[in-house]
Amino acid sequence: MSPARLPEDEQLAQKNATKARKGNKEGQRWTDDRVDMTLRLPIELKEKVIEEARVAGDLSRIVLFAMAHTDPKQVEVIQTRKTGLGLANPMLLHIGNEARVKLREWAEAESVSVNAIVVSMLEDFFKQLRKSRALRDELRQEIRAHRVL
Repeated sequence: MSPARLPEDEQLAQKNATKARKGNKEGQRWTDDRVDMTLRLPIELKEKVIEEARVAGDLSRIVLFAMAHTDPKQVEVIQTRKTGLGLANPMLLHIGNEARVKLREWAEAESVSVNAIVVSMLEDFFKQLRKSRALRDELRQEIRAHRVL
């Protein structure tokens, strides 16, 4: 064995360690039993969401509400990767497996990332929200109704 060459089992261990470091983060594993996901929003959109979300867990409620009040056919999908779009730090979202599956199917149909789908959907939703006082009131009631004190 030459000093420059590692034994095969050490090479395999080193390769697996590299894969583990590069692997998906906890919230992005698409298994059937997961209820959460990691999301990166553009900074301006994150500020809009924070304005509506006053308590931990409200972000998830806003995303679920937006999913229910947004027509996927009307949403123009925005690419979030490699576009120079300033993204905020990742946030962990607990939205449930059913919602994750719907978002993933939508993303696969559009051939984009789930993050791009959520960003596009929220952008469209906040345009609707700005125009409709009734929708704003309904969202605030939904958030208050599900808030745990």
